[in-house]
Amino acid sequence: MATEYQRVTGAVMVADDAYRVLRVNPAFTELTGFPAALLAGSPSADLYLRQSDQDHAIERAALDAEAIWSGQVSLKKADGSIIKVMQTTVATTIEDEGRCHYIHIIEPLDSASGSYDQNTHLPDRRMFKEILTQELENAKRKHFQIGVLFIDVDNFKVINDSLGYVKGDQLLGEMAQRLKKLLRGNDLIASVGGNRFAVLLTDLVHAEDATIVIMKLMHALESGFDIDGQDVVITVSIGIVIFPGDGDDSEELLHHAEHSMYSVKADGGNNYQFFKASIQSSAVNRLSLESEMRKAIERREFVLHYQPQINTISGHVIGMEALIRWQHPERGMVAPFHFIQIAEETGMIVSIGDWVMHEACRQTKAWHDAGLIDLKVAVNLSARQFSDRHLLDRIAQVLAVSRLDPAYLELEITESMVMRDIENTIALLEKIAAMGPSLSIDDFGTGYSSLSYLKRFPINKLKIDKSFIDDVIISDDDAKIVEAIIGLSHNLKLNVICEGVEDADQFGWLQERQCNEIQGYYFSKPLLAAEFEAFVRSRNACF
Repeated sequence: MATEYQRVTGAVMVADDAYRVLRVNPAFTELTGFPAALLAGSPSADLYLRQSDQDHAIERAALDAEAIWSGQVSLKKADGSIIKVMQTTVATTIEDEGRCHYIHIIEPLDSASGSYDQNTHLPDRRMFKEILTQELENAKRKHFQIGVLFIDVDNFKVINDSLGYVKGDQLLGEMAQRLKKLLRGNDLIASVGGNRFAVLLTDLVHAEDATIVIMKLMHALESGFDIDGQDVVITVSIGIVIFPGDGDDSEELLHHAEHSMYSVKADGGNNYQFFKASIQSSAVNRLSLESEMRKAIERREFVLHYQPQINTISGHVIGMEALIRWQHPERGMVAPFHFIQIAEETGMIVSIGDWVMHEACRQTKAWHDAGLIDLKVAVNLSARQFSDRHLLDRIAQVLAVSRLDPAYLELEITESMVMRDIENTIALLEKIAAMGPSLSIDDFGTGYSSLSYLKRFPINKLKIDKSFIDDVIISDDDAKIVEAIIGLSHNLKLNVICEGVEDADQFGWLQERQCNEIQGYYFSKPLLAAEFEAFVRSRNACF
């Protein structure tokens, strides 16, 4: 069976007793677009829309009793689309391997072809509602939250009138593919008519988590689209509903999400809004967080974690990034994405940022005095801090109070911050550099830097964003981008650091391409000060 399955004309996938893909035949690759090498070792469940508990139990019972099961399932393709197929699964023992394997024989259902939008190749409104209905049943049984986004492209009639309908359709197709790449495996984007899209977000821990996805989607559109040589920038209006709370079925949820989208349109577009039931809950939570945040510094509830930065040649820990956490007395550890945006909007980020810089420099000086003399600390500057007219005075005060050598402070700024007011930004950066701290551009590659300006900035380092590192081994596009940034950095005599390095393959790949520094969970998660010091002493003693 291990070799005969290759001769089957239909699509076949073989999984082991832990439901990991062992192999697929060419017909499976042709059907789904997934190459065999990419699937090997991955969970077979990742290739399907999630089954309900009841359906999964029926399948397992059939396999246990008769070693065969047959039924309809929804199979994912490499381009993100979904097809309905008839699958027959046979449980068998492979003689040369001595354990149970599952052989899945798959036949497409012709009726599924009518469930996709021809322009964007996304599921249409009917299929979206079917899948949403299934997810609602899962959510009710398992007591988790799901979110639905209703997205409308602002001023699309103007775009169509100026570009023509053919190019307008091309724009929607490219937008759909860009947004689809940002979603998690179990999330779904669909085309629900004209210039409108719906997104299903599964397994939300908090209703506010939907805003993280929304910000990623909106940020992904900022760079615009090249439509036959014409640069087109679009904005969107997004309505959001959360289940449970904003509706009981798929139709009601979509209606409420669309209603919220129209509220955004009425306020000028280019924004997002929760349905009023969620808005009320979110607003109460926000007001509570804002009030408690104002007291957090004086109550010493904020704490810094330090993530090690490793020299790829020596293997030594040469520095660390200081990352703020909020140890709330009742909520527990509050992640930054729950409070940083509120701090930015209210202006509290300036005082919080001051505390981070003071504490990071104080701790670094203490480590220097304790013998860890070469450690350099990286501190993020928010947009609000960077535009504060007292920034230079604040940096000078931190350095004076902490007595840290300025050369051991690195300030990280984002591409979008430095590109807002070029000439004034260059002047400010030169003044910071003259004080002694080094400067780094964070999340490089996700913004819109012009190379003609980049060489004028007095920066020392580029940090490549985690989003490029995640798939650098399997994505030629990401690999080319990372290689280009490393080459650019070296040509400009800049150091380059990659964040989000999580396995040995990524580390080895980056080493071969002479990336200077590495940061990520492959080496260590962010650590409390005492844990970080122990990590540095242990690791650096080995080299």
